[in-house]
Amino acid sequence: MANSHTATRVQPKLGVPVLTEEVWNRLRHNGKLVRDEVTSHLPPMLRSLAWQEFQRMPMASWACSLILLLEPPSPAGLYRRRIRRPCSAGLFDDIPSPTQRGTAEKTYTELCKRRADRLLSCPWLLPILAGRARDLALRPEAHGSERGRRMRRIKGGKHAQRRYREQGWHPLASVRKAWGLTAKKPQN
Repeated sequence: MANSHTATRVQPKLGVPVLTEEVWNRLRHNGKLVRDEVTSHLPPMLRSLAWQEFQRMPMASWACSLILLLEPPSPAGLYRRRIRRPCSAGLFDDIPSPTQRGTAEKTYTELCKRRADRLLSCPWLLPILAGRARDLALRPEAHGSERGRRMRRIKGGKHAQRRYREQGWHPLASVRKAWGLTAKKPQN
């Protein structure tokens, strides 16, 4: 029985699997997005048009449905992992800026020297040091002394709030009113 919604919905073609836009955007083959594999060799102006034409092709829909069925599911976790680095590539070759790459390599060397006594017994430490060196090179503003001072101010403020709660008094009248306290400071 037809209703008012039937006429407005797009009916799928018989025999062709239905792939939603969300599925198309996250579909991967050998770790790369299918969209990138199809359009990476084209100029930027033609990519969206070529991608739309690719999505309309029945053979492409069947192939992508087959990929969905055959590819192993992505590993569970909070975020998508980076694609593994080839063995022949350097640790920091994917960092675009040469100065940042040099900084990362220098930092990594220093971190390895500091922990040289543990590196033989802890092989898991090398990737952690590489990640730390990468983070220090790519985001130096997040690791400076200003950030440390800010974190200490936050920690001190939380400590003061906890102490005020334990004493049953607060210097701000609005907080005393919200906590239902008197205006008199308790004597210690």
